[in-house]
Parts: sequence; structure tokens; C-alpha cells
Amino acid sequence: MRWPGMASRYWFPRIYMDEAERCHEIAYIAYGVLLAHGTVEEVIAASHLVTYTVSARNGEGLTQLAEELSRRPGVDTVAPFGTSLHVCGRDETALEAAIAPYRARPDLTWVRSEPSLEDVFIDLMSRAKDNFQ
Repeated sequence: MRWPGMASRYWFPRIYMDEAERCHEIAYIAYGVLLAHGTVEEVIAASHLVTYTVSARNGEGLTQLAEELSRRPGVDTVAPFGTSLHVCGRDETALEAAIAPYRARPDLTWVRSEPSLEDVFIDLMSRAKDNFQ
């Protein structure tokens, strides 16, 4: 990764996404395999993720909801973000079908959102193969 205004590259074994978003280019490497490389915008676009943010009144029931959603076909990742969940999938039609039964619940608020760099990281790492086991 290269910080703006710096000529050399710095590699971090772990980095906070807000820091990564300020870099000119990023690369995700897991288990010695390059998973993604490019500008933040390029990496997010190449992920082909569709993302919904769901929140519940008082944040209640999100743990159970996350468990249910994570088992549904079409849902690739479910991750807590504060008092909400990011629900992501690479197949828009399958994701829409997976969340459809939950969208009518009055205690839940669903908003389609742009995938974040954190969403992409979670998705990439969930599919990375651990070659050390």
C-alpha cells in the first residue's frame, strides 16, 4: 500500500479499513495468495457484492437474525456493524430471494447500500483457503 504523497510502499499485516481507504492502491493477500489488488474503488467494484444494511428496533434480535440469514442460499456474508448487520451476496437475485421473507417484518429496517471495503474484506476472507491446515 502506498500512502498519498509517499514514493515507497508500506505493507501492513493487518490494517484498519479506514486507513486502507486512504491508500492509492491496496492488496488483499491471504495464505500467500493475492485475493484482490487495485484502487479501493476497483477492489470494491471487482467484488460484485450486493449489500443490504438491516437494523432492528433497539438492536434486538440481530444475533438470531444473523444466524438465520447466514444459512440462507444467496447470502454470502452477514457481519455486524454497530447496531446493524451488513448482508451481502454476489448473486443479486438469490440475495433478494433470501432476504424477501424478512423485509416485511415491521421491527426491521432494510436499506440497500454500497458495499464497503470492510464488506469486501469479510467476503474475500470467508472464501480464502487456509493452506496451512
